[in-house]
Amino acid sequence: MKNIYKIVLSVCLLSCLSCNENDWLQEEPLDFYTPGNSFSKPSDFNSAIARIYKNVFPTLLNINSNAGRAMHYPSDMVWDAIDVTHDLNLYEDKMTPTTNVVQDLWTNLYRMIFDANVVLGRIDDPSLVFDSEEQRNGFKAEAMFFRALAYRTLAVFYGGVPIVLEETTTPRRDFERASKDAVIDQALSDLQFAVENLPEVTELKEDGRLTKAVANHLLTEVYIIKGDYSSAISAANEVINNPNYELMKNRFGSRMTEQGDVYWDLFRRNNQNRSSGNRESLWVRQFEYLVDGGGADNPWPRFLIPMYWQLKGADDENLFIGPSNAYGGRGIGWYAPTLYARDVIWENAENDIRTSDNNILRDIVANNPNSAFYGQKIVESGAIDDFPNILDRWWNVIFTKIAPVNNFPDEFVLNPETGLLNNSSNNMLTDQYIFRLAETYLLRAEAHFLNGDPGSAAADINVVRDRSSAPLISAAEVDMDYILDERSRELAWEELRVFTLMRTGKFIERVKQYNPVTGDRIADHQSVWPIPFREIETNTEVKLVQNPGYF
Repeated sequence: MKNIYKIVLSVCLLSCLSCNENDWLQEEPLDFYTPGNSFSKPSDFNSAIARIYKNVFPTLLNINSNAGRAMHYPSDMVWDAIDVTHDLNLYEDKMTPTTNVVQDLWTNLYRMIFDANVVLGRIDDPSLVFDSEEQRNGFKAEAMFFRALAYRTLAVFYGGVPIVLEETTTPRRDFERASKDAVIDQALSDLQFAVENLPEVTELKEDGRLTKAVANHLLTEVYIIKGDYSSAISAANEVINNPNYELMKNRFGSRMTEQGDVYWDLFRRNNQNRSSGNRESLWVRQFEYLVDGGGADNPWPRFLIPMYWQLKGADDENLFIGPSNAYGGRGIGWYAPTLYARDVIWENAENDIRTSDNNILRDIVANNPNSAFYGQKIVESGAIDDFPNILDRWWNVIFTKIAPVNNFPDEFVLNPETGLLNNSSNNMLTDQYIFRLAETYLLRAEAHFLNGDPGSAAADINVVRDRSSAPLISAAEVDMDYILDERSRELAWEELRVFTLMRTGKFIERVKQYNPVTGDRIADHQSVWPIPFREIETNTEVKLVQNPGYF
């Protein structure tokens, strides 16, 4: 027995001495994900792509985030009504290399690029088994689209930036700025692959996912940035001529039998996806309110609807019993629409439904029985003539497209008879348009105009105006300012207005012209943002040159 123990011990010792030390120490995780085992099947890539979809919202669309707010103000459409010195109102002083929003947008966009590069760097592994090459290329196309979206946005806000096309696995301090043209060319290259490999909308299995039309829409815009207007027109044609899409011209959807019009219908709850009959939407951000994994954090009503519910009449009595279902909920008036947004662009509007009482409330009825003005319109009656309406925060106008007017779910309603809502009634509660066909027409109009064809530009603008029963225009009326005005009428609070103004080179000019707070507090060099100070400071091996005018 003693000899057997000796033999076993000898074998064990020899095994230890003969083993490879690296193999001995190499861990092989079997019950948790690592960079090495996270991408072994198609569902892993689907999950990685889903993460990028999710992060588009906080990066560009969330009005409750630093970057999301900066997509809309200060602009020709809106200012910050909290105080003249609040946040970005003092643009010249506040928009600096150390400003949070400058760093936040940069970080979020490069996070999107990193996530796309992770997918692209692993998806061509020959050991991976996909259902088909079409599936593999579909995931690649989605990743490339998002990388293009990020680079297009970076180029407009910052100019030339570092181009990173591979997953970064170790710290780097040697990033170099490429030219803006090179960044745009990279976005174009990615989008061309996306156009070829994304599915048609008829092949789409999930609402909110990318299609060829979405990629062609973005491709149109990026070609315009490049100055290749003929290619922009061709890309837009692919969307506009697709028989699966058309502008909605008749009532449709969840509330089509109520007082309203087709433009109003576009923005009602559950009306954004094709399942509602909507053939105009191209790309819609899914919120899935009250669905597991969904959300409701899209607080446009909180920001844009005035604090009407705190107004007092000349008798010093509250005009309203509280936030109202009829008036879009509990706004705090953080943003105030400019005179341009609420009046100037609607001059000579005549029968334009976009400025009708269905879509813009310019006067509302007091509903507090204790008020001397109960049952009367607060503007028409003079009820608020003497109210200290500082910066238009307490009363302005209400754009119904950003609020579930008369349609808040029961959990927000305190009193169904009066329409009184609780203090949480400040979200849109709808899915959110990112691209829709009306914008494709306006992008093609822009490309036609810049290509020296104002007649074709007017024709495209008139397609959009005709749907809204607005007077049609002539070629002589078309210029870049008119196109921007039409975008404001059609796409208010949908388009990323600051981005649009910066893309078209009109940001400084139109803020000075139409923004009463920021107009004389913005400098000419702020047509682009500064490179974040942290990026310059930590990039120790190569100098990242700051944009002119910033220190």
